[in-house]
Amino acid sequence: MKKIFQVYCLSLLMCIQICYAYEKNIAINQYVSHVALDAAYHGFIDGIEKEGLKDKIKIIFGNAQGNLGNSIQISKQHASLMPDFMVSISSLSTQTNYKVKNDKTILAFLAVSDPNALSLNDSKNIIGVTDNPPIVELIEKTLLILPKVKTIGVIYNSGEINSVNAVETLEKTLKLYSIALKKVTITNSNDIKNAMNKLIGMVEAIYLPQDNSVISALNNIVNIANTNNVPLIANDPTLVKEGIFMALGSNYYESGIQLANMIAQIIDGTKLEQPIQQAKVKEFKINFDLAKKLNITIPENTIGQVSP
Repeated sequence: MKKIFQVYCLSLLMCIQICYAYEKNIAINQYVSHVALDAAYHGFIDGIEKEGLKDKIKIIFGNAQGNLGNSIQISKQHASLMPDFMVSISSLSTQTNYKVKNDKTILAFLAVSDPNALSLNDSKNIIGVTDNPPIVELIEKTLLILPKVKTIGVIYNSGEINSVNAVETLEKTLKLYSIALKKVTITNSNDIKNAMNKLIGMVEAIYLPQDNSVISALNNIVNIANTNNVPLIANDPTLVKEGIFMALGSNYYESGIQLANMIAQIIDGTKLEQPIQQAKVKEFKINFDLAKKLNITIPENTIGQVSP
């Protein structure tokens, strides 16, 4: 990881010499690579191209590889370039970007569920697309499909504020339905196997929060859950094609496109009426093949609500 980061730093220094040849410079700090954050990144890049800005913008990209220290260094180095925009993908990289903000660079973010918790709504020169997960609605749909559920499990990193807030909302929601919640905390993705083993046999379903440590180990989670016939539910629809049972929430790819459009408006001289916007595209996805394997019957009225 250290070698990869050194190569990144060298390429960053080289780009300093050429970045001013472009009309605008955008520095991107992605905290880690996994299906959700990668979708947000690709949506943003595709959105920039759709806005006709591909040849007018210099993109400087850094991936912290899930290491907070790397994210801090990337934020500092990006800030030293004084780019027009510093884009962060995840709450953790948003926090490290926020600590080095200045009055000349606009901070932009993706994949942040609770901007209030990060004091983003009260700050100037900050724009972004937030994806507050519809946990209550997800649980309502879950109980329509799995009415016999008595206990739901959740794995999360207690160091990620998005996850902490999501679990608090989940717990309050489940209490309304007299459903128990079994919580298992982890410090990183290496803890996933042990965490899953603590849940298997104790719960009828597992909720996956928008947690970098959790989603980075998605393949292991899916394999263990599906082997033991435990359905996985989440608020990220992109995870359904990766093997989970059901999800309801924002489309990260579309959120990336949305942020690109916001930046294009600013470049064009348009003042945003809402600097921080809720993701516009929400999807409901079900893995029907997995439903058959798990012997889960989907009600007809629910099938009609599934996004194409």
